[in-house]
Amino acid sequence: MGEYIFTINGKDYKVNVNAIDQSAANVEINGKTFVVNMKQVGAMAEKKDSKKVQQNVSQETKKIESGDVRKILAPLPGVILNVMVKEGQEIKEGQDVMVMEAMKMENSIHSPYTGKVIRIAAKKDDTVAEGDVLIEIGA
Repeated sequence: MGEYIFTINGKDYKVNVNAIDQSAANVEINGKTFVVNMKQVGAMAEKKDSKKVQQNVSQETKKIESGDVRKILAPLPGVILNVMVKEGQEIKEGQDVMVMEAMKMENSIHSPYTGKVIRIAAKKDDTVAEGDVLIEIGA
């Protein structure tokens, strides 16, 4: 279903969501598989929680690794409001790199990596689709 970075108590975990049904999710965290039980609190709570989870995922960002180039992808369709880094700049894991508007909310995009910005693929006022490459980072 997808790979995400979850931040729990300030620590990042690479999480692969294998399957979700109405009462449980099958996830792999740092190579170990877990079944996470869930229960719905109510229809309105489900809608709010869904948006909140989606926003949190957008803040941590989905990523793809290919060789030494790591990519930060757009978690949702939206518009880039601000680019906070430059090509050639050294950045740290967790550093804010962009702000995008998605679902009428401003979302900070954080880098899940430490490294050097080798390419900025989206600039201010660009409209991006979910999964579009925003920034490429070298080791």
